[in-house]
Amino acid sequence: MGIEGLQTFLNHSLFFCSTLAHTPHIILLNPRQKVDFMPQVVHPLLSDGVEARGYQLRSLERILSFSSLMVMPTGFGKTAVEWMAMAEFLRKGSNKIVLIAPTTGLVDQQRTMAVERLSLDEERIVTYTGETGPQKREALWNQATVVMATPQVIRNDAMNGIIDLAEVDLLILDEAHHATGNHAYAQVGNLYQRTNPKGRVLAATASPGSTLRNINEVRTNLNAHNLDLCKRDEPLLSDYDVDMKIHTHTVDLPRALETLITPLRTHFNEEVSHLQRLGFMPTKEYIGTNDIERAQQSASRAIQQRDVRGYDAARRVADLRRIHILINLLQTQGTQVAKAFLNRAEEEGRSGRKTNRMLALPVIHQLRLALNDVGELHPKSSIVETLVRQEIAAKPEGKVLIFTEYRDSVDRIVDVLRQHDGLEPDAFIGQSSRGSQKGMTQKQQLAQLNRFRSGEINVLVATSVGEEGLDVPAADLVVLYEPVPSAVRAIQRRGRTARQRAGSVHVLIAKNTRDAYVHRASERQEENMHRLMTRLVRQKQLNETYVVSEDALEAFSVKTDAETLPAKAFLEQELVRLAAVQEEESNSIETNIQPAKRNDNVAPPLRPDQIRPQAQASLFHFDQPAPTPAESAKLRANMDVVLNAAEEEIASLSDVRGRGEVIYIDHREARSTLPSYLKGLGFKTSFTQLPYGDLRLSERVLIERKSARDLLESVKSGRLLNQSRSLAASAQRPLLLIETGGEGQYSVHPNAVLGALAHITLDLGVPVVMVKGPLEAAHFIAVAVRQEHEALERLHRFASDSSEEHGNVRAAIARANRELEAIAQEPEASHPWLDDQREHLARCYEHTVNPLVEQAPHLKQTLMHFTPDIGRLFSATDADFTEQTGCSVANAKQALALLHGNFTNQ
Repeated sequence: MGIEGLQTFLNHSLFFCSTLAHTPHIILLNPRQKVDFMPQVVHPLLSDGVEARGYQLRSLERILSFSSLMVMPTGFGKTAVEWMAMAEFLRKGSNKIVLIAPTTGLVDQQRTMAVERLSLDEERIVTYTGETGPQKREALWNQATVVMATPQVIRNDAMNGIIDLAEVDLLILDEAHHATGNHAYAQVGNLYQRTNPKGRVLAATASPGSTLRNINEVRTNLNAHNLDLCKRDEPLLSDYDVDMKIHTHTVDLPRALETLITPLRTHFNEEVSHLQRLGFMPTKEYIGTNDIERAQQSASRAIQQRDVRGYDAARRVADLRRIHILINLLQTQGTQVAKAFLNRAEEEGRSGRKTNRMLALPVIHQLRLALNDVGELHPKSSIVETLVRQEIAAKPEGKVLIFTEYRDSVDRIVDVLRQHDGLEPDAFIGQSSRGSQKGMTQKQQLAQLNRFRSGEINVLVATSVGEEGLDVPAADLVVLYEPVPSAVRAIQRRGRTARQRAGSVHVLIAKNTRDAYVHRASERQEENMHRLMTRLVRQKQLNETYVVSEDALEAFSVKTDAETLPAKAFLEQELVRLAAVQEEESNSIETNIQPAKRNDNVAPPLRPDQIRPQAQASLFHFDQPAPTPAESAKLRANMDVVLNAAEEEIASLSDVRGRGEVIYIDHREARSTLPSYLKGLGFKTSFTQLPYGDLRLSERVLIERKSARDLLESVKSGRLLNQSRSLAASAQRPLLLIETGGEGQYSVHPNAVLGALAHITLDLGVPVVMVKGPLEAAHFIAVAVRQEHEALERLHRFASDSSEEHGNVRAAIARANRELEAIAQEPEASHPWLDDQREHLARCYEHTVNPLVEQAPHLKQTLMHFTPDIGRLFSATDADFTEQTGCSVANAKQALALLHGNFTNQ
């Protein structure tokens, strides 16, 4: 290097150091490897120190033009793109910006970096999590401009009406791959689409999914149809790619450990063979977790069908599941973790759980005795010790992340590493607690992350809660104690290293165990994901209709060592700089393509009559005379009537969107997905305290909602009948709504359930409706709300309608009432209507009495005396005949005998 080159290098270095000196927080991105000077992005609302990178500006340009799903490898600066998008939306006067992250640790991290990178008052950037009470969150929302939140809180407060998502102009979803199924990410995305259809969405992830269905589901739920893909091997990213070496350690299980596992495996195979003979388990070489789950479902179905074999099969499958877990723990985690699992099973057995039966098995008893006499036999533990000690010895200031699936393994690894000088290990686990195993609170998690960043802890042993977003610049080593079956999780775990400098990932795999199968499955999923993403971009399936706005980057500029130029010009320069590389790659591909040879020796396609067997008739054999024009017109008219009626009915049933009707929901249902679905269908939900039932649609309709498991628990405890009686007494139209999906493993004798439902339906008069799940329940409720409100509207219109037709009806009714009143006041007077009625009754009377008169002509005057009141005739006594007609007693008795005797004989 010459004197001038050395001087230029020193100037660039001094400028870079001064930039970092005035920067409160080092940007956690992969450094630029091939350029000495770091160009910086300049924006009115963006602090100095954000490096300008072509691929980030390209993604930003698309995001500022339309909602996008941004897929970028870990460590390449998705967060920087989010900062720049926030700054531009703030410049344009956005009311609110919301960033969602899956954990409180990520939320706190995002706020810290946003405060440092945005030129905005710190009070206007807030964290919005469950740690803050609902009463305080509303005021917090109103004062904030940039909100960093967890998805569950946003979902719940939006459904409760505490916040209005229509105020949000930009919704950013970090780790957007969660937006599938019933996850809170997907629910927030759907709520935002319904509330603010024109709002902008930035969905960021390094791993959108391993199947086309998952990718499209994320895109649909978040309304981020444009795909912005940044691949690690493309030229725009190559300058910033940090070397990350992935090492796999395949270890053989020691003979002593195999000796402990062999009796368990023998017992496991015997139980499997027994269940296979009974038909509850398929005949196959390898029995996995899914096979055991299906066997449990088969046993439950057998119990429901009153097959006595089902009870024995259910007990065996339950023990088989626990033994299967125990074998996997011994093979992949070690003897100490397996011992902790058995000790915990003993504790649960004392509290009533059905684990005592498994512990009483001779093979389990012998295993527990052996585990008490041996130490750790699995080689993974010693490998972790060696890797960590070597890393910290080579880089005393370095940090190590160790991931494992089990909390028992976390405790074991921490205890082992604490025995070595220079190592400061500690645990990082989730919030849930089970038995004696207590989780970490949100405050404890944040404090642990801060200790790790500050260097107080140099080895962090984490479960899956630490996979996403842990932004630690010096995590030089990541150890995966076992592979994970998901490509998404594998990418997230690997992404915790090589974020600023070269790092390494070590995956520990126990040979011929579940580890090996899981590792291969994860690799296949990841390969499939990259192949799908490349194909989607190549075919332009997601972004073919999107046009980038020309002025999207007009507020951004880039400051280099020589000049300040517009960001658009900088991006074009980067593309031109890399055009030669791209052209060279495309030429190399074209040279390998060989033109296809034309083959003219191809037979013409066969006709239908050549393919069809000779004895088979074709449609042309059924020719009939064409109908006349009149017949055709009549047929079309009849068909049109039927089709139009069917289409109208289908359209009315298909349109289940609400018109802002309020559905009152009990607070107990706040955590379910049903309120979110109802909100997405256009209904307003109000959470309240309902004394009975779960949902009130109107004053008349009250619904009690139960899952299949809730129903069975209610039957066993006896609460179901009491709840149904209270439901029937609290509403004119009560309803029991049962969600049946996915509860096949919980068994109660079917007669108990059927008897309870029969009593509820027939005796209490409460209708029972079965649906598959929350989504179908929401659609049923939507239709019910529409029917109820339409019925109430029809009644209201009928009561208040003043149209001419109804006016004529009322006038006619009034005239009839006046006529009836006149008849009542003067019954003997002549009235046309009354005269007609009297003549009609007289004819009926004469028609009835004439056959009797023919039998006794001398009684004609006596019988006709009661005309036209035939009721008085048949109810008269002999005294009535003598007093009213003046006949003799003999004639009266004869008339009675004639009247009643005649009917008796008939």
